[in-house]
Amino acid sequence: MKFKIVFIALYLLGFNALSQDQYDRIFETANGHYKAGEYDSAKLAYAEILNNGVESFELFYNLGNTYFKNGNIPAAILYYERALKLKPTDKDVKHNLMVVNGFITDKIEPIEEVILTRWWRSSALSLGQDGWAWLFLLLVTITCGGIAGYFLARSRDWKQLGFFTAIISVVFSTISLSLGFESKRISETDFGVVFSPSVNVKSAPEMSATVQFVMHEGLKVQIIEEEDNWLRIRLTDGNTGWVSDQSIELI
Repeated sequence: MKFKIVFIALYLLGFNALSQDQYDRIFETANGHYKAGEYDSAKLAYAEILNNGVESFELFYNLGNTYFKNGNIPAAILYYERALKLKPTDKDVKHNLMVVNGFITDKIEPIEEVILTRWWRSSALSLGQDGWAWLFLLLVTITCGGIAGYFLARSRDWKQLGFFTAIISVVFSTISLSLGFESKRISETDFGVVFSPSVNVKSAPEMSATVQFVMHEGLKVQIIEEEDNWLRIRLTDGNTGWVSDQSIELI
């Protein structure tokens, strides 16, 4: 992949340790190592790009593939999740996540969502924040055009057309704005992946607290609170508890 836009941004911010040609060369070298089955070398090359501040869907996706080939399930899940965060509708990364999640110990049955709730979340992710923002602006423009048409038109038919255009645009612009906020809320929700082989989930943020349950590496959890070196997590089945922040890698 070409990192021109990212590289320009990094250059303007002062992160100019590598040139554009170097980024391209390292990425191509990493891909070559991966194709040759040299997964350790591929991982190091991808990590070199990552350590210089460049992030992209392709980089995260390729790192996920590399870690999976190396048998590092938690790291594979972490980078697939990071890739999915950039492209929530990508079918390949969703498929790979489904496959790699089959290797983790904990099989959590999520709380079943209402169909409407699931549809609303899926719709919000389909365009993302930027997509819904642009659609909202377009609909606002159409609304303004409809209002202008209503007041400026001389014939009754054109006035009616402007009126109904404005009304319909207002309805859909409200929906698009709501979906944009929902997409923002989802993207700002913190998640993490368990990296420790097993973790005792405590009832309170202290070592002496009661162990509520145990979870294992590779499990994705929601981060709902932080306190000192502790994280309060929630599983998809609704169970919550406290774990050391050393056992979780944030997505």
